[in-house]
Amino acid sequence: MYSLLFSDFPRGVENHKEEIKKYIKENYKVAVLPWAFPVEIDADRFENEYFSKDTNRYQRYIGALKELGIQKKNIIICNCYRDSREKLLEILKLVDVIFLPGGNPEMMFKKVVHDTELLYILKHTDKIVIGESAGTELQLRRYFITAKNNYYKYFAFYDGFGILNDPFYLDVHSINNKNYLNKLQQVSTETKKDVYAIYDGGAILYNRSDETFKVLNPVTKFSPKK
Repeated sequence: MYSLLFSDFPRGVENHKEEIKKYIKENYKVAVLPWAFPVEIDADRFENEYFSKDTNRYQRYIGALKELGIQKKNIIICNCYRDSREKLLEILKLVDVIFLPGGNPEMMFKKVVHDTELLYILKHTDKIVIGESAGTELQLRRYFITAKNNYYKYFAFYDGFGILNDPFYLDVHSINNKNYLNKLQQVSTETKKDVYAIYDGGAILYNRSDETFKVLNPVTKFSPKK
């Protein structure tokens, strides 16, 4: 029961492919839930625009999975508009890996919790869960987004899926800026919880069974100050 937590999935795979391949076997089946749309769309726009095969978004994610040895025939793209809840449940039970890509986390939360009602199965899954950016943050019960990364350009906390039992907080797309890093230290101190800043080439590999984890740099840890 692992969660693989990325800031940028393709760059993380590029930097740490051999390590990640220890967790992702070539015969694994993967369900991709690219539902973090900037704005609401529909089934046709999902298939023909947002995640069509000629988009950079599709090429980045599917390309990175193929870099790990996953066969194209074993990758299932889930359409939250066209696929019934029953079909989605069947897919999520069939696969070995659930992949939650980046984008607008509030939209993905809406799709999973309200529109498809998949929260329970995601929260209690024993599958490997890959997260990128929004898909990483949403694995926590409670997460924050910095003003730089927030669609609304302000710092805020939000509710997540609770796949992880909030062992720490995470920051994605972290940057080496003094004010930015000072804010992460402030969050750590005020919440009395460690904050891991994951830069775009880094990752955290988290074992949900025993709550141990491995850090793949670049990642910076901030601990509460007394």
